[in-house]
Amino acid sequence: MLRQRRQTGPVVVKSSVGPPGIALVLAILLVGLLLVMGLTMINLASSDHKVASNESKSIQALYNADAGSEEAKMRLSPTAPAAMKIPVGTVADWRAYISTDPDCAASSQATLKSRIAALDPTYALAPSGYTSAEATTNYTVYCTVQGTGGIQWGWLRIQHKFSGSSIVYLDVVTGSETTAASQAVSGQTVYNQPVQVVTSEGIQATVRRMISMELRPIVATTTATKTVVTDPFSNAAHGKDSVSIQGNVATDSYDSRKGAYDASKNKGSEGDVSTDATGPGVISVGSNATINGDAYIGPGGNVSSGIQSSGTITGTLGTEGSTWDMPLSLIPTGVTNSGALSLAGKSTRTLTEGTYWFSSISITGNGQLNIVGNVKIYVTGSIDAGGNGFVNVNTPPSLLIYGTVDPTNPANKCTSVSIHGNGVFSGAVYAPAANIDVVGNGEVYGALTGKTAKFTGSGMGGFHYDEALGKIGEFVTETPTTTVSNSGYSRFSWREIPF
Repeated sequence: MLRQRRQTGPVVVKSSVGPPGIALVLAILLVGLLLVMGLTMINLASSDHKVASNESKSIQALYNADAGSEEAKMRLSPTAPAAMKIPVGTVADWRAYISTDPDCAASSQATLKSRIAALDPTYALAPSGYTSAEATTNYTVYCTVQGTGGIQWGWLRIQHKFSGSSIVYLDVVTGSETTAASQAVSGQTVYNQPVQVVTSEGIQATVRRMISMELRPIVATTTATKTVVTDPFSNAAHGKDSVSIQGNVATDSYDSRKGAYDASKNKGSEGDVSTDATGPGVISVGSNATINGDAYIGPGGNVSSGIQSSGTITGTLGTEGSTWDMPLSLIPTGVTNSGALSLAGKSTRTLTEGTYWFSSISITGNGQLNIVGNVKIYVTGSIDAGGNGFVNVNTPPSLLIYGTVDPTNPANKCTSVSIHGNGVFSGAVYAPAANIDVVGNGEVYGALTGKTAKFTGSGMGGFHYDEALGKIGEFVTETPTTTVSNSGYSRFSWREIPF
C-alpha cells in the first residue's frame, strides 16, 4: 500500500501584478501631481491677491485724484474760508498748484515749484499747445488743507481754459463759452467769469492715475432798476464840491407865485446854501457877504471847520441828512441838437415855449436871448452869458436850464457855466458836472445847482431864491444796475488722461 507524502515547508504563490517596484513609482507620481496642483493653486491664489491688491490701489489712486479735484473746487469758491481760498488769477499765465508734500508748509515757494516742475510735464509751457515757454512768475503752490493726517492724494494744477492763446470765459448772460472778458448789459460793463481746468494726479503706493476736469462758474446775473428822485432847485445854491460867496453878495428868498420880489412884502429868509463836501472851508462866506438862510455841509462833516465865514449867516449851520442825488439830466426823446447858440454884438434870438438842445451857449456884448413862455434848455457844452444875456420877463420857473451830457458823444458835457455882467438873470440852472460862476453887479432870481457854485460881486444887487422852484424841477431817473454773483464751480466734464 502506497502512502502519500505530506509536503512540508513554505508554499510559494506566484503573483500576476507585474514586476516588483511599480507601486512605488505610481505613488511617487501621484504625490508629485498633488504637489504640482498644490503649488499651482498657491500661485493662482497669490496672483489673484496681487491683481486684487493692484486693482484696489488703482481704484484708490483714482479716488485720491478725485479727492484732490474736490479740494480745488472748494478752494476756488468765493464762499471758501479766507484761509483756504485760492484767488483766481486774471492773466493768461496764471496757475495754481496744490501739493501734499509732508513738509509743504515748511518749504519755500522756490522749493515747492522745483518739486512740482519734476512732476508736471507742462510746467513753464504755455497752453494750449504747450510748446512755447512761459514765465512762472504768476505760478503759486499751495499746501493741501487736509494736513498730514488727510488723504495724501498727490498734486494738482489749476489753470484757465484756452482757445488758442485766448482765455475762455463763461458768458454770464447766455451761459455759452466766449473769449470776451466783458460785455455791455443794460448800458454798463459786466465781466464774464473764466472757465477753469483742473488736472489732478492721485497716488496710492506705486500706482498713479491722473484725471482732468473742467470747472464752470455758477453765476447769476441780476438786473435791478434804481429809481432816483432829484429835486435840483430845493436850495438857493448847491455845490456838490463847494460853495463860495464873496463881495457884497446877499442871498434871500421870495415866492413868485405871490408876485414880484418886494423887500417889504415878498421877501423871505430861505436863501439857503449847501454842499455835499465835508472838508475845511467847503462853504466860504466873505466879510461883506450875507446868507439870509441856512448853510449845510455834507453828512458827518465838522461844521466849525467846514463852514468858514467872516460875514453873516442868519440861519442854521449844520450837516445834511444825506448827499444830493445829482445824475446828469436825460435829454427827452425827440429833442434834436440845434448846435451851438452864439449871440454877439446886438444879436438877438427868441425862444418860444418848448424844449431845446444846444451844444453850447455863448452870449456876449449886447446879445440877448429872449424867453417867451415856459422854456427848457438842455446844454451839452459850456454856457457863457454876459451883459443882459438871458431876458426872461416871466418868473424864474419859466426858464429851466439843464447842463448835461451828449447821449451820442459822452465827451461832450457841460462843465462850465458863467453868468457875468450887470444884467438880470431870472431862471434856474442844474448842471451837476459844471463849475458855476456868477460875477458882476447884476441880480439873480431863481436857483443854481452845480459841481461848485461861486458868487463874486462888488455891487451885486442880490441872489433871490424863488421858493416856487421847490419840486417844480423835480425829475425821476431810473438807472438799471446789473450785478453778477459767482457762488462757486460745478463739474462740466471729467476724463482720465495719461501722465
